[in-house]
Amino acid sequence: MSSFRFEQHGAVGKLILLGDAASEPGADYPSSLRAGVRQAYESDIRVLHVTSASGSFAIADNPGDIGGKGSKFLEAFAADVLASLRAIEELPIPTVASVGGMALGGGFELLLACDFLVAAESAHLFFPEGMVGGVPMTGGVQRLADRVGSARATRLVLLSEMISGKAALDLGVATHLAPDAELEKVTEDLLQRLANGPTLAYGKMRSLIRAWSSGGVSAADVITLQVTAGILDTKDGAEGMAAATAAIKNGEPIPQIQFSGR
Repeated sequence: MSSFRFEQHGAVGKLILLGDAASEPGADYPSSLRAGVRQAYESDIRVLHVTSASGSFAIADNPGDIGGKGSKFLEAFAADVLASLRAIEELPIPTVASVGGMALGGGFELLLACDFLVAAESAHLFFPEGMVGGVPMTGGVQRLADRVGSARATRLVLLSEMISGKAALDLGVATHLAPDAELEKVTEDLLQRLANGPTLAYGKMRSLIRAWSSGGVSAADVITLQVTAGILDTKDGAEGMAAATAAIKNGEPIPQIQFSGR
């Protein structure tokens, strides 16, 4: 069975981790993830939702096909996964992850590759690798540090401390917190807002944030004009600016603008 399935629902794409906590992930996890990301890239979606059929992104006590195959297998496995996580980050559309249960190790790393993370109050996230002499191998350490700072990341990763849903929001790991019963609604509201937003502008803003993350303000400054060039020549940019200009001239609030994603 494939570890992931891609679905398209109008402007919203869903990359779904299949199975239950005891079977995540299998040996096909890298290839299945790569195929799902490629389908997302080739589609005409305007936002991608990374979710799980079980509500959790976890490796259970028995890691199944991964454990026991040696370092070389694990290193190749991790390299393939990391390439797919970078591909998710480089999609030209916003990405949203949601978690209602546990997110452990590689599952947590997958969530950290997304722009937005909606966590249920009862969600728990952590890296258990340090407890067993291992290291998170698909980018989670650095992405967690990027969100919470080096001191907090050091504590959370080296001591394998559990992060509750509320703590995830307070620390900046999660962008949204939802009561358990409202996780689906909060996530769907966010997805619809992004799916109906100025998709091209979102992509350009995400590029600037990535440039800042890797090289600071100076790196982002260098590419700012290149990235933002032509934005007012797009349909959304031209119509949005025209509507805003007219409203300001008339002393009216800027209206709700209907964006086409073009």
